[in-house]
Amino acid sequence: MSHGERKGRLNVVKFLELGFAIACLVLHFYSFNDRDIMTSFLATGTFTGYIIVVIGVFAGVLMRAPIHKRIDIFFSVLGCTLFVASGVFIIEAWEFSFRTRTRDLALIKASLSIVNGVLFGFDAVFTFRDK
Repeated sequence: MSHGERKGRLNVVKFLELGFAIACLVLHFYSFNDRDIMTSFLATGTFTGYIIVVIGVFAGVLMRAPIHKRIDIFFSVLGCTLFVASGVFIIEAWEFSFRTRTRDLALIKASLSIVNGVLFGFDAVFTFRDK
């Protein structure tokens, strides 16, 4: 894979990660009552923090100063862990609640969080495999 192909894939994957993180944060705003303060802190920190991190990666690419491969893998593995953990804790917090619009939004948020975690995991694997 040439450097140009990797750069194009990187932009698409990072754009998807950013989109899912923003969607999770918007859904988090509309379903904030997670009943557990630690779940709320973890989810808010993960969603907001990774929006900032991915925007920083985009800024580095635009300034022609991309981040090092090891740092990218570190952020991707950490993002995978945090997004999956947030999704699992949100599902656990809302699992036995009455079926309401807020519960549905929270479960959608949890699902998107887990999907974004898997996307971060694939990003870490493919970044590691790139030469």
